[in-house]
Amino acid sequence: MISVIVPVYNIEDYLPRCIESLMQQTFSDLEILLVDDGSTDNSPSICEAYRHQDDRIVVLHKENGGVVSARKAGLKAARGTYIAYVDGDDWIEPDMYERMYQKMTEQTVDVVMCGRYEDTGDVQKEVFHGIPEGRYGKQELLQKVYPRMIAGDTFFEWGLFPGVWDKLFRRECLEPFQMAVDERIVMGEDAACTYPCLLHVEAIYVMRKCLYHYRQTTVSMVKKIQNYEREREQFRVLYQTVNKSLEHYIHIYDLREQWLKYVLFLMIPRSDGLYRGYEELEFLFPFSGVKKGTNIILYGAGTYGQRLYQFLERTGFCHVTVWVDRNFRQFRRMGLPVDNPALISGGVKDAIVIANTYERSRNELYQELLKKYPEKQIHKMDETVIFSEDSMRAYGVERE
Repeated sequence: MISVIVPVYNIEDYLPRCIESLMQQTFSDLEILLVDDGSTDNSPSICEAYRHQDDRIVVLHKENGGVVSARKAGLKAARGTYIAYVDGDDWIEPDMYERMYQKMTEQTVDVVMCGRYEDTGDVQKEVFHGIPEGRYGKQELLQKVYPRMIAGDTFFEWGLFPGVWDKLFRRECLEPFQMAVDERIVMGEDAACTYPCLLHVEAIYVMRKCLYHYRQTTVSMVKKIQNYEREREQFRVLYQTVNKSLEHYIHIYDLREQWLKYVLFLMIPRSDGLYRGYEELEFLFPFSGVKKGTNIILYGAGTYGQRLYQFLERTGFCHVTVWVDRNFRQFRRMGLPVDNPALISGGVKDAIVIANTYERSRNELYQELLKKYPEKQIHKMDETVIFSEDSMRAYGVERE
């Protein structure tokens, strides 16, 4: 009934846990497709070893082509009525597909999605979709889901997460959209499939239960940009190809403005490589009040904070006097020089930069800091700068 597609590329340390979590599912009518995308470590032999243990496992070996290529190869070979994906360095709860299949059939829907655990070292965090649990038919999708499916009025707050791996799809609803994703896309590839797909479904079910384990490491959170020109081209392809696809579906709902927000959300942490003319700015983008050469306290050590810290340490654009985060113990275990915010004295004069791309948590932290520091000392992202014509031109994502 269910084909689970697992793209595999050089993840020998994590792969056994992933495969075993699939083999141990309480829903047994599974086909497990391990797609080795040209791995150069022991991943291929690990796949083969497990294939001999469980006849539900199918192993495909192919030349390296990226995750989109691997997902397509798995989908072509899959025989299931329903399709699911799991990333090879993640794992799932034992009853994930039993619960999702039950909702799929009981509620008569095309897609079921669940919450996830974000696992960073030994710290586990529950993360839920921004749409309440329940069934959404076409009218509810049009009225309650599509207006904030990617992002609502705020920058940035999720509606439905783009990942394909926290979802179970009816095959015929997924297939045309997965096969249409441009294989040059290496970031945002889930969204390029998921959101066009969800525009066409008749009904979905959103579960609040967390069933998927999304592994986070310093390597996965902050991927090093190897080639800036190639990175810009990949984002250009992502924005333009999906935007053009969404143009064809505006008779259902116009998602193009939300899509722009999503792409900018991906690009902002990588501004030092993607924003043309970034090095010529006199302020720390997108913090218009933080001038070059300023002493700053960097508050936030998530994906954005890590990349911003690396950029500032590498270039000296601003001087980071201290880097803090409320989860400092977690980040210290990851080897990052992050301190306890309580160490900052109330009389400090350095600019405080809130490195957080999520509006709700960014504003909560801002209000908390206002109790201790002058307003002019605290800096959060300036959205007018982000959405200015100059910025979008520099990113290469101008509105047409």
